[in-house]
Amino acid sequence: MQNTLRVSALIALLLTAFGSCKKDCNEIGPALDEFNAIVTNHYHPTDVLQGKPFDLYGNWRVIGSSGGFHGGGYGTDFDYLLIKPNAMFGIVRGGELVTTGKIEVINDPSFDLLIHLVSDKPAEEVNVQVIADNEKFVVMRSDTMSLYSTCCDRFDTHFKKL
Repeated sequence: MQNTLRVSALIALLLTAFGSCKKDCNEIGPALDEFNAIVTNHYHPTDVLQGKPFDLYGNWRVIGSSGGFHGGGYGTDFDYLLIKPNAMFGIVRGGELVTTGKIEVINDPSFDLLIHLVSDKPAEEVNVQVIADNEKFVVMRSDTMSLYSTCCDRFDTHFKKL
């Protein structure tokens, strides 16, 4: 009886996780196809993130924000961060790819990985916090990633890998 309950609970958990991934993947939809159509060496001829301490590549769902002057973060202004080889990123909001760009690695011994998210479109046009304040240091914990600002009164954004 107890084993049956455990198996049932495990099946329910797996179905929930699969359903969540499927929902996220469907929500990204055409934006992911559009992003994947960009050639890998569009910005960098080689992978500038190779040998860095974290694996940033993949699709990341925004799960929240923190920081700022009051410490409460900001209302998230996009849904997904897509990152693919050769340090390319895409920002998805409402199922639309609102911008793409490159990740620049900044050599600073104070941080494991300090990056700039350099958008193809001006920050005012994109209207996304991580583009307007694009200097971030990366912290990874299991399947979550946080992009933290280098100063205490700026915003941080947190993600879960799909």
